[in-house]
Amino acid sequence: MPSKEACRIKLDANESPYDVPQEVKDRIWNRLQNEHFNYYYDPSCDELREGLSKYTGAKPEQIFVGSGADEIILDIIMAFAGPGRDVIIPSPTFSSYEIFSTVAGSNVIKVPIQRKKQWVSWIWDIDVEQIKEHFTKDKPQLLFLCYPNNPTGDYFDEAKLLDLIESFNGIVAVDEAYFEFGGKTFADRLSQFPHLVIIRTFSKIFSLAGLRVGYAIGHEDLIQQLYKVKLPYNVSLFSQIAAVEILKETAWLKDMQSQFIQERNKLYEKLQNIKGIQVYPSSTNFFLCELEKPRDFVYRELLKRGILTRTIGDDILKNALRFCIGTPEQNQYLVSCLKEILN
Repeated sequence: MPSKEACRIKLDANESPYDVPQEVKDRIWNRLQNEHFNYYYDPSCDELREGLSKYTGAKPEQIFVGSGADEIILDIIMAFAGPGRDVIIPSPTFSSYEIFSTVAGSNVIKVPIQRKKQWVSWIWDIDVEQIKEHFTKDKPQLLFLCYPNNPTGDYFDEAKLLDLIESFNGIVAVDEAYFEFGGKTFADRLSQFPHLVIIRTFSKIFSLAGLRVGYAIGHEDLIQQLYKVKLPYNVSLFSQIAAVEILKETAWLKDMQSQFIQERNKLYEKLQNIKGIQVYPSSTNFFLCELEKPRDFVYRELLKRGILTRTIGDDILKNALRFCIGTPEQNQYLVSCLKEILN
């Protein structure tokens, strides 16, 4: 990875450009002063699950906490798939589904998503019938759905995903890492579908990427299966306390949501006006853009100017870049650099 000196503006990992408020940091420090660092902290994350219960509306026993959404994804695979079992993944999507499934010895079945023209813009759609063919052909135990999808940035059609959830006999894991930026969720369907599990994270809107906290919501019986594969003491004292305190900041959270949505709309409009770039609609904190000029050239030129972005390994996006929404100043600099490079 390039040095910090080379990357004045880091837009590659979909992190928040805004740090946790200082008054929240002070509360966290004050609480830590009264804790014993020589003892293991709460293995069940009881206080955090209570806070998440108030935030999500789910019962504490329907919530499972892990060291980031990545650990949640791995635990779901270990609990419900594992060696020799089939996992379906629409592609391109978040790479950890395939990486962890492969590490666990699962057979990965990738089903390509489709790019379609809708009015004057392009969108990404999911092929329900092609996925359903694998339900009987391969008998998969686990289906991952990213909602909204990373790296394409927007939601798949809700009715199509409901069709898949209703039709699937295994576990359906819906990754809602970007829930707070778009607002759509399947969490209100959990009572209807006991084989459904929702994945969320504190790394995006909550600005805790450096502390690694994620959580799952599901039926009590499903959640109990995750505890059987969970690493002991997997979420640190520091991370649990920080997550508990940031959940109390409801006004700050609403302000962050409003800022991101406003800045996303402004940046989308500016990107659309740059010649040589095709920007896709987004309900997240990032944009996916296809380029007329070679992707690697644009990536290097942005890096020379101190901006780190993300290239996508999938062949269907071989000439695309993904970058997250920064501060207004960072976004304006990004737009200026792209105009200079592409025009």
